[in-house]
Amino acid sequence: MYTNIPGRFIQPTWGGIRLSVGVLLLLSATPAWAASLSLQSAEAVALRQNPGLGALTQKIAELRHKAVAVAQLPDPHLALGAANLPLNSFSMNQQQMSMLSVGLSQTFPSFGKLGLEGQQAGVEAQAVADTLRGQSAELVLLLRRAWLQALYTENAMATVRHQEQLEAASVQAALALYRSTQGSQAEVLRAQLARDSLANDITRLQAEQASDL
Repeated sequence: MYTNIPGRFIQPTWGGIRLSVGVLLLLSATPAWAASLSLQSAEAVALRQNPGLGALTQKIAELRHKAVAVAQLPDPHLALGAANLPLNSFSMNQQQMSMLSVGLSQTFPSFGKLGLEGQQAGVEAQAVADTLRGQSAELVLLLRRAWLQALYTENAMATVRHQEQLEAASVQAALALYRSTQGSQAEVLRAQLARDSLANDITRLQAEQASDL
């Protein structure tokens, strides 16, 4: 899932981040979410639910645990033995020379090895943490840009719809004047063209809004 370069972990694609942004914008376009979901809340949701960021967070925890584990000595080994133990009874009291032996052994790696391994794991954990911060910042930036674009498009659509309503009323007024022989056909056509142009603008804005998601 990740490209492992010494000291760095790089996610191959930003698809997951862009998907999170699109889903949040789609939800915020619904009345229930629009009334309650602020930009700050949307950022928190995106950071919390993005699967790529979650995987990086888990990787950091694993590497930090590894950094602590590899810097410690391995567990000592306890050895138990018996000498001159009778095989017919296995009794320690049958012979005076019977005895038990207990041994404790500890493996010591070469000088500096534990420190180097712990340091390497710490460096890897820091590299993943840097990647996490960078991708989190990228996600927030994408979300803010898309959020502003969505607000602009929504406001523009509201303005154009209002103008379209006014032009529709102008068309009806021009038709009324034309039917009463007080207006010309050219005035009716101009009003219809203006109304149709605004309708095209609404269609274009709707397409832009859909492409942003």
